[in-house]
Amino acid sequence: MKVVSFRIWGKFAHFRKFWTTTSSLSYPFPPPTAVRGILGAILGFSKWEYIEKTQPFKVGVEILKPPKVIKLGLNFLNTKELTVKYKNFIRKYQQNIEKQKHPKEVLLHTQTLVEVLKEPEYRIFVTSEDATLLGTLEETLKRGENHYTISLGWANFLANFEYEGSYSCEPVETTDGVRTVIPVSCVQSLEFEENHLVGREIIPTRLSVERKPLSYESVIFSLSAKPLKGIFKNVYLCGERGGIYLF
Repeated sequence: MKVVSFRIWGKFAHFRKFWTTTSSLSYPFPPPTAVRGILGAILGFSKWEYIEKTQPFKVGVEILKPPKVIKLGLNFLNTKELTVKYKNFIRKYQQNIEKQKHPKEVLLHTQTLVEVLKEPEYRIFVTSEDATLLGTLEETLKRGENHYTISLGWANFLANFEYEGSYSCEPVETTDGVRTVIPVSCVQSLEFEENHLVGREIIPTRLSVERKPLSYESVIFSLSAKPLKGIFKNVYLCGERGGIYLF
């Protein structure tokens, strides 16, 4: 089986945890749903069609840098409430500013505490039974092209990417190491090493065409950007890259 890999990185990233409400917390890596969005942007699939057209892809994510998390207080404007009444208020607000008066109403914005990943970097593994689709992706990556702007979660967190290569991978019953995020259900045993941090999250793995989560998976991953050691099943061996898991 052929697997294509590329690196992706940027100054900042935010991959919102699906259960957060008043404060936005971020996964330390892009979940499979976000990776398919990135693939759709590279290939030129619109936000209305990328979910369906990227279904043939199986994807894996390796964390290449230990996540650095910072917290920012950001102001969000509720654009859904920009009604005629609100536009009239803006006009009134500007007039009051000129008269050095303060309007009794308040602007429709809120300040939210947001987790942001600083200088993240990942390796993405991709395969598909659709050889034509995978070939198109590989050639596009080789040329360093993308149809839509690539971002790491939010649209203003722009990303760079670089094609790395392709590998001949084989499924194995078990292996003693894995580089990527992997479901807990595939971990038969795990070796803990000194100064090697391991994280655990519940992530969405599939979306409906309405962009609602269809399935979730409890996963573990290295927060130290090192391969996990232990006994793992349902993985692929990819030459020099070792063991990987594909969602």
